[in-house]
Amino acid sequence: MFKRRAITLFVVTLVACFASASSVSIVSAAEPSNEDAAVLKRGKLMFLQCRACHELAAGQPNKVGPNLHGMMKRPAAAVEGFVYTDVLRGAGLQWDKATLDRWIERPSALVPGTTMAFAGIANEADRRALITYLELATR
Repeated sequence: MFKRRAITLFVVTLVACFASASSVSIVSAAEPSNEDAAVLKRGKLMFLQCRACHELAAGQPNKVGPNLHGMMKRPAAAVEGFVYTDVLRGAGLQWDKATLDRWIERPSALVPGTTMAFAGIANEADRRALITYLELATR
């Protein structure tokens, strides 16, 4: 479960990133909206299919895939101790929302020849929810 403080920080960050002063008035940053909570819940549910191969918390071991802690804004193929394919190491990717969205949609389309055994998630809303969850859970 997320701690209330982490959710509050996440909501404040979302508001700061996506709101303009002229179009949104902030009532309270203490409670996440039902929509934000639903997105996080959906993202956590979507992560279940990733969990067999990936850890999120610092200090956890790599599995079949690398530990994802601290992944946002990090170059792809950068987790020490994990053996990556030459094609992923040579792809020159940096993990941000846009790149992660394309990767989660279909890894083999973004990096042909990758050995990641994951077909992808076609549904855009599900990908956005997963990315939102990963942003929070991998800090």
